[in-house]
Amino acid sequence: MRLVTVLILFILLFSSIADCATEEEIVYSAIFPGWGQIKSGRYGRGTLFMAMEVVALTGIVVANIQYDRDIEALESSRALFENATYIGDAQYYNDQMKKNWEDADRMNTYRTVLTGAAIGIWSLSMIDMIWGDDPENIPISMKINKNEFFITKSFKF
Repeated sequence: MRLVTVLILFILLFSSIADCATEEEIVYSAIFPGWGQIKSGRYGRGTLFMAMEVVALTGIVVANIQYDRDIEALESSRALFENATYIGDAQYYNDQMKKNWEDADRMNTYRTVLTGAAIGIWSLSMIDMIWGDDPENIPISMKINKNEFFITKSFKF
């Protein structure tokens, strides 16, 4: 709870000195990376930050589910190893335990790396909102023909 409070104070402190974005946009970006960029008119950056964060969070969920499955398999093979009566069975279940341990360890590494990536994406989004370029007024052009019209809005990434 203290970390959240410190984080909120940190965001509010830097949002008050930021020249390029409003406090509201910085708070939106703090809630979910890219949201503040989209609200401020930086659609390319916002979409990129959102996509990267969704991929990282989805990877964390998938790695966590697989980690739980690997731990269950490890516990199952450990129970079978402890109840084995023949040396061949004990050796087989011991090998299974080692394999399940390595699988669970690999998934834990994935979880850790993806969590760091999600935190890094969030940090980059906040840095971009606080110290990034201020988007220019986005021009809208319109071309009118006899039976049709085209409206074009351009933006810069």
